Amino acid sequence: MDKIMNEQLSSLNGLMSLGMSERSAKVYLALLQKKDASVPELHKLTAIRQNKLYEVLNNLIRDGYCSEKKNGNKRFFNAVNPEISISRALRKIEKNLEDGYILKDSLVKIYNNIEDIKEPFEYIEIIHGNDNLHNNYLEFIKNSESEIFSFVRAPFAGITVEKQEEQYNAFNDFQKKGGKARTIYEVNENSIPLIFNIINRKNREDIEFRIASKLPLKMNIFDKHTLMIADKSTLAGENEFSMTVIKQKTTVDGYYALMEFLWEQSEDYESWIANNKELMNSKLEEYEKLIIQ
Repeated sequence: MDKIMNEQLSSLNGLMSLGMSERSAKVYLALLQKKDASVPELHKLTAIRQNKLYEVLNNLIRDGYCSEKKNGNKRFFNAVNPEISISRALRKIEKNLEDGYILKDSLVKIYNNIEDIKEPFEYIEIIHGNDNLHNNYLEFIKNSESEIFSFVRAPFAGITVEKQEEQYNAFNDFQKKGGKARTIYEVNENSIPLIFNIINRKNREDIEFRIASKLPLKMNIFDKHTLMIADKSTLAGENEFSMTVIKQKTTVDGYYALMEFLWEQSEDYESWIANNKELMNSKLEEYEKLIIQ
């Protein structure tokens, strides 16, 4: 029974992914199981009100999924062979995809041809949403050539293991091409276990970083040219945040000077771990339990 229900649910979702409404998908699946079905019979099979069924059936006939025949005043409906109807739908999707790629290329050309605007706002961009932030962050790392300087503290866009690996690999590629990365991590007893796993891994791999019990903000500077500063997002959920991207030289230079100052004030790993070994071990154990779950 469970297997049949799972197959029906999978078929329902598949039809909806082709563009059908949920009602249309339910009716089409019912027609596949019942030849010469009447509206009252379809009502029993789908629990859809009869006045709505006529609308759904007309849509299915229009889209080539259903055929109708009459016997006197009675109307009966049959499913069109999926070999024909689904193939037709797939060809339409393929055509839409082709048109979509052509449109994308056309829009990219328009975007790339925008003339440079010498107004102050060209230096500032606000990026919302954790997935969008994560992808932009990876792109900034990829495009960096000489140095990435970072303050790392909550909140985190790359909170999953998969995203952490993507960021780690991007940093590896940056350093392999000769780039220098310096990072200060905010670490204290309230920090999430993930941050302890990160600094433990960085220490094992001899990557340059330092530790502070408190940082004033979360930010990154790429090649002394691009500044990213984190802020709580006003457009998303509780766990979402935004990043302001600034490319104005005077502003970037000011924040870079702040980072240099706090770099000198922060601790290296050896000094920090000497007083925090017990905290480190307990947080790593907590992290392992979270990963297992």
